[in-house]
Amino acid sequence: MSRLTERFIEKAILAGAEVEPTSGLNDAARHVKDFLKKNNIRSAIISPELKRRDPFKQEFSELETGLTTGSLWVEAGLVAADYGIAETGSVVHFDRTDEEKNLWTLPDICICLLERTKIVPGLESISAEISGHLSQTKIPSPQVSLITGPSRTSDIESHLTIGVHGPARLVILLLDEI
Repeated sequence: MSRLTERFIEKAILAGAEVEPTSGLNDAARHVKDFLKKNNIRSAIISPELKRRDPFKQEFSELETGLTTGSLWVEAGLVAADYGIAETGSVVHFDRTDEEKNLWTLPDICICLLERTKIVPGLESISAEISGHLSQTKIPSPQVSLITGPSRTSDIESHLTIGVHGPARLVILLLDEI
């Protein structure tokens, strides 16, 4: 395991994320199925990009790729990150629509797949990619999501609340390849 990967894992865990190494998509799909079953998760959504990939296409064919009026609240969102930031343990996704951003931020649990080769030292390492994405005019709503562990917020009396502005639980499946 590279030093960059080790640092990413260390920082992600310090931020409250759960990190599970996997060997590839088949292993990741098994982890997701086991996780959903073990945690008794009955409602989940999956990103369109991830749902198009085997084995997720077969294993999770029943999952919606976005929120519907009948399912405005779901327990888990399954997504694939574009990058990981070793300096902070953050995952980065280049959202193309508001709906994609909802997959990351609305469910209580975000299950995120991240390819080890997409871990970079710091945010400045991908500044050109971020600028390029945000300047796109052919997609409806270019945004960049950065998630560092579970969402935390505190009120004026310093009472900590988890999961208000993002997932209450972040599970990162670290893959050799996607």
